Amino acid sequence: MLRARVTADLLDQLRQRTKADRKVIGEAMNSVLAAWGHPHLHSGISIRRLTKNIFECRVGLEERLAFVFVTTPPELVFFFIGKHDEVQQLICSQR
Repeated sequence: MLRARVTADLLDQLRQRTKADRKVIGEAMNSVLAAWGHPHLHSGISIRRLTKNIFECRVGLEERLAFVFVTTPPELVFFFIGKHDEVQQLICSQR
């Protein structure tokens, strides 16, 4: 069964958010889990492949959650939240 995991860095970011923000972010993560493996559902929550291994989903109008899919054990690892430009900058810095 597919699981979700949050990295320590993202957890630190989330702890600085309001309870309402954390709820919206958690709902987005749950939506990704439900849609993963069902491509026709991906467009509804805006799952996009950014690189070979990195994906993003939309959280509200401005923010994106970045994550990777790990096959063993099967899980989605959420590691960053930020605006579109911040996610792009993070990816460029890792290349």
